[in-house]
Amino acid sequence: MNVAVSPVHKSQIEFSVTVPFEEFEPSVKRAAVLISEERDFEGFRKGKAPYEIVKKEIGEQAIYERAADLAVRRTYPDAFQTALARAREEPGKNRTPIGHPEITITKLAPKNELLYKATVSLLPEVGLPDYAKIATRTRKKEKKDVVVTDSEISRAIDWLRESRTKEIAVMRPAREGDAVDIDFEIRSSNNVIDGGNSHNHPLVIGQKKFIPGFEDHLIGMATGTEKKFTLVVPESWHDGNLRGKTLDVSASMKHVRERAVPDFTDEFARGLGTFKTKEELTENVRQGLTQERREKERERIRMQIIKDIAISATIDIPDLLIEAELDKMFTELKSGIEQMGMKWDEYLANIKKTVAELRTDWRTEADTRARVALTLREIAARESIEPSENDVTARANEFLARYKTTREAEKEIDPETLKEYTRGVLRNEKVFEFLEKIEE
Repeated sequence: MNVAVSPVHKSQIEFSVTVPFEEFEPSVKRAAVLISEERDFEGFRKGKAPYEIVKKEIGEQAIYERAADLAVRRTYPDAFQTALARAREEPGKNRTPIGHPEITITKLAPKNELLYKATVSLLPEVGLPDYAKIATRTRKKEKKDVVVTDSEISRAIDWLRESRTKEIAVMRPAREGDAVDIDFEIRSSNNVIDGGNSHNHPLVIGQKKFIPGFEDHLIGMATGTEKKFTLVVPESWHDGNLRGKTLDVSASMKHVRERAVPDFTDEFARGLGTFKTKEELTENVRQGLTQERREKERERIRMQIIKDIAISATIDIPDLLIEAELDKMFTELKSGIEQMGMKWDEYLANIKKTVAELRTDWRTEADTRARVALTLREIAARESIEPSENDVTARANEFLARYKTTREAEKEIDPETLKEYTRGVLRNEKVFEFLEKIEE
């Protein structure tokens, strides 16, 4: 076997492999046997058909294609190690492969040597700038005072009051602020729209969660009454398929409940825990919001620091890593869309984008994310930052604790994958902590 390495950019290694026919021939014979085991050849038991019979029935090219696959699988590991060893002579060439190799058969003919080419993406070298200086400069530039306003505190307290609201069934017409259950059917051009049919559907009149105008028509309806009305969907509505359309609505009031939102008093505060007065609850809310804001601000500054370092780093990022980041971004987006109750195709229709267009739009962001990940990894290596095995195990166990049983966790989680993922997360956290503590 002969291996020839071609010069390509630093994030890839490309090599050609020549397998002489005397080394390739056993794979050809083995391929014929395997084919005879998988197919019926008249007059012969499984696996016993001679080479010439197999050749006559399916063609010699088919045998050689199967043989090429066998030969590549057999020779590739040693060929790759040989290519890597030679690549070490190139300054800055990393030796860590990522992803799967791209293999192309370049010569395949009866009684001839086998030639194939392999292209492997490598973890790129990272040329780091003065990250200590950048971290200090960015931290000083981005630092802001954390302020929680009185209106934010009021909104939080109002949410607490809403969460303790009591509902009482009433036999009067519905008013704004009432909780109601309704049956409804919504049609456009005599066809029921997607999601336009529901029974005992709960809503609070005035919260504006339906198409504008819908809730207004429920005011004055008593339990057991029905009503028909039309709505024109505004052009600003989130569902692009309905914008500007006239909808015919049939609604039936099933229940009306008056909502009693508790006043913000000392008694209300005492009902939430160890607070004696509403002032104590207010202060607790202020501290909670302040801490939450500080955590968000800390995370924002962390990301800005690492982005500033990554942008100044010298990295030849392979397309493989960018495509992998794009895949992650799509997974995150689709998951978020589904959690909001929307369908993926509807979302794409609303934003008037195709998957290909989104991938193009996001390519710069994907490049940045890959660059940040590589920068974090390189800083960790240079500073010998690594989480302990105890920390990795403890954090992984915290994640597994979300599952009710061990069997349930085993169905969805590969232990080794979880461990390596957790190790990476903890390593990154330690790198951020290191960058936060750097002083000029």
